[in-house]
Amino acid sequence: MVSYSHSKLGTFQQCRYKYKLQYIDKVKVDVPDTVETFMGKLVHETLEKLHKDLKYQKRNSKEELLSFFENLWNEQWTDNVLIVKKEYTPENYREMGKKFIADYYGHYKPFDQWKTIGLETQDFLDLENDHQYHIRIDRLACDKEGNYYVCDYKTNNSLKPQEELDEDRQLAMYSLWVKQKFPDAKNVKLVWYFLAFDKEMVSERSHDQLIELKKSTEELISEIENCQEFPTNVDILCNWCKFKVLCPAWKHEIELEQKTPEQFKDDDGLKMVDALTKLDEQEKENASKIEELREKIIRFAQQKGIEVVWGTEKKAAVKPYDKIEYPKTEEFTRLLRIKGLDVFTINYPKLLSKITKREVDTDILERIKTEQGWMVRLSKRW
Repeated sequence: MVSYSHSKLGTFQQCRYKYKLQYIDKVKVDVPDTVETFMGKLVHETLEKLHKDLKYQKRNSKEELLSFFENLWNEQWTDNVLIVKKEYTPENYREMGKKFIADYYGHYKPFDQWKTIGLETQDFLDLENDHQYHIRIDRLACDKEGNYYVCDYKTNNSLKPQEELDEDRQLAMYSLWVKQKFPDAKNVKLVWYFLAFDKEMVSERSHDQLIELKKSTEELISEIENCQEFPTNVDILCNWCKFKVLCPAWKHEIELEQKTPEQFKDDDGLKMVDALTKLDEQEKENASKIEELREKIIRFAQQKGIEVVWGTEKKAAVKPYDKIEYPKTEEFTRLLRIKGLDVFTINYPKLLSKITKREVDTDILERIKTEQGWMVRLSKRW
């Protein structure tokens, strides 16, 4: 059996090169946790203690939980913990964690809404082709009406929109496992606690949606196991990646950071990219100026009632043409496909010719606008 987790699948989708290093090559790097990961881990441990003790009829006070969190922080904190956002201190993050715990405590006390069934569950959901999906639920609970709740604590500083949660794979896959393990489950609700906002958000999936999700997850696993190319993907998440020091996309940047100011300015790569950047900016500026001059030449020709504007070495022919505007939508693409027209690379001249000659169906014509445009063609005087 080969097991896959939400984080493993997510890593492949986020950066295939990172996936290769972590799960195929199994590269070990001595990189410390980020402060966000460190703080989030301790918050999870504190909330796990809260609900574990409640199962034994022990209700911790808010002060006891905050003291537990403080002790964990003091015992485990080291100066190696990485702080990416340099404007904030370890104390800022510690206070943030304490606020998460205090807000959660105040919101849900006396914690008798649901009965806790499992904490930090460790199990697997069987998939096709001898694959498994790792089930690790922060808290699994139920009520007397047969509703089961898959609960997840989020300590990040972004609140996800409901549409994104309704497409979330992780908790929805967990709900498939819940339905298998607990046949009495009438409904399985997916619950996210966004602790930074003291906000609870809920989603639920139909049977058909879960079947489709399981199928798409199995297809993703098949894609992973057949993958031959593992390119890098540079984005904001690279700042938190433990493999950044090994990544070819960041190698030159890391080299530059280690140079003196004099060596930095004298770096060949730096100088070439800066020169290309300058030329690119000039090209964009020139393109804007060229377009402005074309429009002026068109207006000049129209005012004078002429077709050619003459210069010292070249002449500019100004000619009208029929310009078509068509919807850049999937619906219009499907319509073209149904009518037997090219939908992958719409051939503008051929489409224009067919429209002009009225050789396309009325339902296509109704969606297309035709207006007069002007072109300026530069050539030698003779």
